[in-house]
Amino acid sequence: MKRVICLYRVSTVGQVDHDDIPMQKLACCEYAATHPDWEIVDEISEKGISGYKVSTNDRDAIVEIKKRAIMHKFDVLLVFMFDRIGRRDDETPFVVQWFVQQGIEVWSAREGEQRFDNHVDKLLNYIRFWQASGESEKTSIRVKTKHSQMVQEGQYRGGHLPYGYKLEHQGRTNKKNQQVRDLVVDEDEATIVKEIFDLLTNHGYGTNRVAQYLNEKGIKTKRGTSLWRGTSIRAIIDNPIYIGIYHMQGVQSEPFDHLKIIDEDLFMRCQQTVKGRSTKNYDGEPVVFRTDTRSLLTGVIYCGHCGCRLCYNHHHEERKLANGGTGIYDYETYRCYRKISSSRTCEGQSVYKATALNEAVENQVRLFLSKLEAVPKERLVELASARNEETYKVAYKQAQKDFENAQKQVTALEEEAVKALTGESQLDLSIVNQMLLKHRAKLEASQKAMEEAQARMQAEQENAKATKAQVDELLSWAECFDKADIGTKHLIVSRLIERVEVRTGYKMHIKFKISLKQFLGQE
Repeated sequence: MKRVICLYRVSTVGQVDHDDIPMQKLACCEYAATHPDWEIVDEISEKGISGYKVSTNDRDAIVEIKKRAIMHKFDVLLVFMFDRIGRRDDETPFVVQWFVQQGIEVWSAREGEQRFDNHVDKLLNYIRFWQASGESEKTSIRVKTKHSQMVQEGQYRGGHLPYGYKLEHQGRTNKKNQQVRDLVVDEDEATIVKEIFDLLTNHGYGTNRVAQYLNEKGIKTKRGTSLWRGTSIRAIIDNPIYIGIYHMQGVQSEPFDHLKIIDEDLFMRCQQTVKGRSTKNYDGEPVVFRTDTRSLLTGVIYCGHCGCRLCYNHHHEERKLANGGTGIYDYETYRCYRKISSSRTCEGQSVYKATALNEAVENQVRLFLSKLEAVPKERLVELASARNEETYKVAYKQAQKDFENAQKQVTALEEEAVKALTGESQLDLSIVNQMLLKHRAKLEASQKAMEEAQARMQAEQENAKATKAQVDELLSWAECFDKADIGTKHLIVSRLIERVEVRTGYKMHIKFKISLKQFLGQE
């Protein structure tokens, strides 16, 4: 009796759910029953394993079956179809051939036995998996193309419904003539979305503070709970759907006006604001990110003598007056902690009146913003954008050309491999395969380089939008600074100013994050 091992494989969870493995098992058992000298000794299943994406060397089932083959534990490997073994044309044909060389018969319940008696058998084996690999690629391309098409057409693909939207029937039907629902704006939730962007951009709120605000107001999330978190707020402001753009796996649509809740300028300004409020700036230095402070200069003011950060203090107490009554004693200060409580010496002043320092900084901020306002907006955008978009376009075109050349080389070697199988090539098949593996690695590297060049080019294009948003943000600050509350002023100051140093006698040095002369192209 010949000992038979059956291998069953499905590549997706959907196939698992549709009972594809029981179907393969039934077919293999029925086929084995037609061979009286066969006996199934084991059945091995792989669930959710792609025969194209995952190498046989990384598949536990194939590794285990190979071990048993070396130990002569079975005589026949039976699969439903040969592509259950794998779909990679540069690997799977040689895996099948390896089993045969070990004395193992490889059979398919649908395609019969795979033999290697002559060059024709080898050619058919190679072509079979070449076709399987190509079909897997084509299937992947079809799926990606379909998804891309749906995104470009603005069709809702399912998944988590974004806050601010709902699904309604709009008269569209699928191929089965069934009505499908489309994404539309939920006006009630859209009001909340607008408030979220406004609080973050114009009122100095952070994502956690916005979440707290919504929870306190009893605003329900999409799931019907009052459990807003900073991460859920962040997910909202990062989603381009709010400016009408569908986005999925690197594919995005043109803006759809009927889906817009937020205008693009506000969206970009919000991105910049939240990004600048992160705990680390681009240089790895801490920046101010609290938005609920009562102090204008918290986080940016330092002692000019010892370098210690000054601490904000608010005093509010009752005091007896000379006439026997009581009065409220209320004042704010900035104190050098090292001078007051540390044993280390500081030659500077211990306490500074907050009103004096705040007023001096506010005046400098107003001066900075007034100079920006005096320059036309279009000129500001032009001056602030320093990168050369054309350079990135040229680099991308060159990387694209390199990729196409690498593709041609791989195609030529694949054709040579077929000739080697039929004995028409002067090169040995093993040599061709080695060359093919080498050039496929080059192809992957050139594809990665092309994708990186494309990403840089697209990033530069997005930079133009970000630059405009930055200018819009600066100009909006100029308009609202004087009327803003303390939290908003603190946000603006922390975005504009890197450091304020104060010395005895209220001598101050203010270092702005943005050089006004450089920004305006004056130096």
